[in-house]
Amino acid sequence: MIRIENLTRDFGGGRGIHNLTMHIPKGSIFGYIGPNGAGKSTTIKILCSLYRQESGKAFIDGIEVCPQNSAKIKKIVGYMPDNFGVYDQMSVWEYLDFFCAAYHIPAKQRQKRIQEVLAITGSEHMIDYQVASLSKGMTQRIGLAKTLLHDPQLLILDEPQAGLDPYARIEMRQTIVRLRDLGKTIMLSSHILPELAGVCDLIGILEKGKLLAFGTVEEVSRKVQENLRISITLADKPEKALEICKANPNVAEPKVHENEIHLTFNGPRGDLPKLLASLVSAGVLVTEFKEDHANLEQVFLSVTHH
Repeated sequence: MIRIENLTRDFGGGRGIHNLTMHIPKGSIFGYIGPNGAGKSTTIKILCSLYRQESGKAFIDGIEVCPQNSAKIKKIVGYMPDNFGVYDQMSVWEYLDFFCAAYHIPAKQRQKRIQEVLAITGSEHMIDYQVASLSKGMTQRIGLAKTLLHDPQLLILDEPQAGLDPYARIEMRQTIVRLRDLGKTIMLSSHILPELAGVCDLIGILEKGKLLAFGTVEEVSRKVQENLRISITLADKPEKALEICKANPNVAEPKVHENEIHLTFNGPRGDLPKLLASLVSAGVLVTEFKEDHANLEQVFLSVTHH
């Protein structure tokens, strides 16, 4: 859905983006991560035809992002910025009807479309609310409903969960997953890293305009972890299991906590089954043997060298 090749927009002083390249497949949720000023908003505004790049190319669903294709791009992209305008004096119905007109949706089709986007975002009960009376979470859902009015194939959501309470964040996360299940491709920029880890198929970590890592959370975790971290859950005999682990030359820092052993494995991944086999052959009952991946916050700090 998104193909970016050597995209550059330099504002000086390291700001902007520099030779950015990444491909995001259709029907996926992509989490775009980076500190303030990393270049996330610059990338987003170029994709939305709000900025022009200095060099490089970007394509959305095969259409090049350039001035002559601006109208085509805006038909297939839905952009919800972190701060968007609302009209307090309107009802939710009037607000969405106004934007239906802005999107040139015929008057006869507007009622059905408004009801559809309210249903998708779980906001049907708000249809007669005054916009001024909406909470932050309600406003975000109505903003997302507005973004869906013209049925875009690509949704670019900038900090959609910022400022939301825990319940509203859960609702927003569920809505984002539901949109992916409906076939939408979603580019999600956020500082709330645990929330991204729970929904994203792919992540990209950006700092000072350069893409430092790209892939699934698991793939990026593996790249930044020098050694494998292993957790072994036991039914019994933790002391015996600890002795066996210590005897393995590839095992470092084995520690017992109740019925679990946590260790670092310095050998090749293909040698892990041998460690498990040595435990089982010694009569140790192993109920779980797994690799611990770094969480997204740890990955981000490691990739950006903080």
